[in-house]
Amino acid sequence: MIQKRTPQLVFQTVYTVLAFLGILCSLGFFNASFNEEFFVYYTNQSNYICAGVMFAALLDTCKKAERGEKRFCTTAPTFTFLSVILILVTFLVYNILLADQSPLEYFTSLSNVLLHCILPLLFFVHWILFYEHGTMRWYHPLLCMIMPFAYVIFILIRAPFAAGNPGAVVYPYFFLNVAELGWNGFFGWIVILLLAFLALGYLFYGLDRLWARYHK
Repeated sequence: MIQKRTPQLVFQTVYTVLAFLGILCSLGFFNASFNEEFFVYYTNQSNYICAGVMFAALLDTCKKAERGEKRFCTTAPTFTFLSVILILVTFLVYNILLADQSPLEYFTSLSNVLLHCILPLLFFVHWILFYEHGTMRWYHPLLCMIMPFAYVIFILIRAPFAAGNPGAVVYPYFFLNVAELGWNGFFGWIVILLLAFLALGYLFYGLDRLWARYHK
């Protein structure tokens, strides 16, 4: 775990720049066309949240560097932990369930590489390297299910309105498509994904405690 401010500043600055490029990708900037439904996708929402957390951490690190302080990052540690789980699910679900491109297409797409690979992994590495570990509580992994559950509710509420708009993305992912899966299939996938969030949360809760013991 690194307490020096210079590595923190460099890492957070690089991430923030790459996150800005990722946001431009999500808006369709590099395709010369604005994607008006960018906000519907979990990938974009999770990356925006992590970009906001990292930008806040960068500002906080700059202030502490001016005062000559040297310590761990302390910007919203619990929310940062939840965001780590949020963005790693983006990484895992996309690369395991959703990616249908060839390796060449995947790695030559700036959007795919940034939003589904580089940024999620960098955010995880930032948490590992620059945050104090052993501070999470046993109930924090339970909180990991709040944000995905809120996303599912958002999609369900939005769906009837989007269905009446030609060309609109009603269900951004196949496992949310109630029209095709039916409610049984839909709830089956939701239970699986929420349990995945919970399992991942407790996995990293355990990692957090082991990491803290190792460095003691």
